[in-house]
Amino acid sequence: MKIPLHYTVLALLLLTVPLGSNAQEGMNFSLKEAQDHALINSTDLKNAEIDLQLAKKKIWETTAIGLPQVSGQASYQHIFELPELVIPEMPPLPLGVKDNTTVDLTVSQLVFSGEYLVGLRASRVFYMISDQAKEKTIYDTRESVANTYALVLMLQSNLDVMDQSLENLNTMLNEMREMNKQGFVELTDVDQIELTTLTLQNGISSMERQIKGATDLLKFQIGYPIDKEINLTDNLETMASEVNLETLVSNGFKIENNINYKIMDTQVKLNKLNLQRERSTYLPSLAAVYNHHENFNENALDFNPKDLFMLSLTVPIFSSGQRYVKVQQRSLEYDKAVNNKNNAAQGLQLEYINARNEMLNAYETYNNVKKNLELTNRIYDKTLIKFREGLSSSMDLTQAQNQLLSAQSEYINNMNALLSAKNKMTKLTTIQ
Repeated sequence: MKIPLHYTVLALLLLTVPLGSNAQEGMNFSLKEAQDHALINSTDLKNAEIDLQLAKKKIWETTAIGLPQVSGQASYQHIFELPELVIPEMPPLPLGVKDNTTVDLTVSQLVFSGEYLVGLRASRVFYMISDQAKEKTIYDTRESVANTYALVLMLQSNLDVMDQSLENLNTMLNEMREMNKQGFVELTDVDQIELTTLTLQNGISSMERQIKGATDLLKFQIGYPIDKEINLTDNLETMASEVNLETLVSNGFKIENNINYKIMDTQVKLNKLNLQRERSTYLPSLAAVYNHHENFNENALDFNPKDLFMLSLTVPIFSSGQRYVKVQQRSLEYDKAVNNKNNAAQGLQLEYINARNEMLNAYETYNNVKKNLELTNRIYDKTLIKFREGLSSSMDLTQAQNQLLSAQSEYINNMNALLSAKNKMTKLTTIQ
């Protein structure tokens, strides 16, 4: 099988290629700094905090229903022609006054309502869901930022390889031109290398666009201005080498600590309270009311009391089955929430098993690929020396070069895969 020449040339002198990202002008971010910046500036987290504040307000709104309610009312009345009471042998007696101003002050207090008591508890559980949703957003943000950060480093590492390869290729092209002048190589070989150089330049341009797209995505995720430069200070190889497999897989999976399970569990509690609230509508409710009435132009025949206190008892008697079917609906919704919770628990267990296997495979593959890269480096070194001494053929060098290029690319990609698996395990096991 003939190996493409452009693969061969890309690998020349690859031993000198660094894996770190190129420094750029702009604000510096380590991975932790990028994640911390996202936790402050991410729109998703800002909205999650707003939802949490709304839930707090909802608790107070519900609480205030059971606290004293005070209302006032004032009115002015003008009667153009007053009605009169006519009694024989007596002057007409006006019924009322032409101009009258009245003021009413009413104070009410809910004494007992089962629906209110359950609703108050439900509002607090709703706050728990909002709080847990914010916590989940934090985990999701950390994971997405970590994945995109590693992606940018991976693309940058590949670009470094291509840049160095292009530099080495140009050096070899100049050498082969001189060798062609001396009759050691054919012009066709020189033209092929020159063609490969142009292909590599196009690949570098494409890679640069990919890096810009991934970097812009990272800026968006952390809430950083898209039009400003950013410099990632962490190193892909260092990050991969610091992955602690034992810490990630030895603690096991405690489902009660998983944020997705917590949310499902809280949702079950909320559905249960909704069921209790619907059942509480069968209970009577009791309210107390005090009213003060003030008439500034008092009528002589006004018998309305100025102060009034009353208790109001509301007893539900018959609703044509409406309350019953509402209770049944809430009961079915509760059963559905329990089923979803149990299903989610099984799904999370399966997800953990798969993530753990993925982590183990990624870690094992990473170590093997790392050893493979060291071997291919040594093979390429020796083959290049033999080729320059005339002890090895161009085909031998071609094979060694392609092996090195493939190993280099595989190593970079597996570092990214290892970090992605680590991020997934971190999120599942809530190890921060």
